[in-house]
Amino acid sequence: MKQAYLKFPYNEWGVVVVFDFDTDYDHDLMVEQMRSFGMSIRNAEKALGILSNYNTGMSVSNEILKMSAIYIGKTTSASQFWDTCAHELAHVCTAIIDAYDVDYRSEDAAYLSGFLMR
Repeated sequence: MKQAYLKFPYNEWGVVVVFDFDTDYDHDLMVEQMRSFGMSIRNAEKALGILSNYNTGMSVSNEILKMSAIYIGKTTSASQFWDTCAHELAHVCTAIIDAYDVDYRSEDAAYLSGFLMR
């Protein structure tokens, strides 16, 4: 399992990106991490079931923690990896924009998505 942590100055929000994991081997660690974002054990188990399939991803955000996590399952190609990554980043952008009541059409919203893609 590989993880990357993004911390950026935009209102102190952090993003953990998790990829290249094995849902069996990394099971307990992933459930623990999902639970830290407020997911129930039942929903974390469902998420792992979905993530065990190819070309799947998931994001979860917690406004109180000012944190998001992105999980990218195994993919069948590099382009599919980036497609899933961009899709989940859009969900994270939406969570941050909603948390801070930022206009979706604003420059701040556009810069946020650009920053996350770096």
